[in-house]
Amino acid sequence: MTQPPQPGTNPYAQSGPNGQPGPYGQQPPQGQQPQQWAAAPPAPPTRRGGMGVLKILKIIGAVAVLIAVGVGYFLSQDDADHAKAGDCLKNNGTQISPDLQVVECGGATAEYKVVQVHQDTLDTAKCENVSDIGYQEQTSGGRRSSGKKFVLCIDKIKK
Repeated sequence: MTQPPQPGTNPYAQSGPNGQPGPYGQQPPQGQQPQQWAAAPPAPPTRRGGMGVLKILKIIGAVAVLIAVGVGYFLSQDDADHAKAGDCLKNNGTQISPDLQVVECGGATAEYKVVQVHQDTLDTAKCENVSDIGYQEQTSGGRRSSGKKFVLCIDKIKK
């Protein structure tokens, strides 16, 4: 059986070194200050002027889109709709569905030479008695343009 606590003593008090009473409700040992509790937890560190991950990803995405647009623009510069008289062409498609591309005239891939270009028409009769072939093309436009239509009068390069 346990003994009841003696009057005037705290049964929950912790004893410090050398059996002296601890800081909970008792006097601290000599030379030590009583422990004090803070009123509120410390504030979280404030965010400094660094860039966030989301902001960095947005910048990378914008740069990637600009690069894709630039590459698309430069790749389309050698299409038939940019051909001028004197340019040479290569057919990357078939006879039924041609895909003409501007190439160097001295190169081995050159198949045709542009004799004349007629803008804003699809009338290949303009090439009669001028060239071997009349090639017509109409590009589809976006919301703001109706597209581009033209006729190339071309001669087959004899090798």
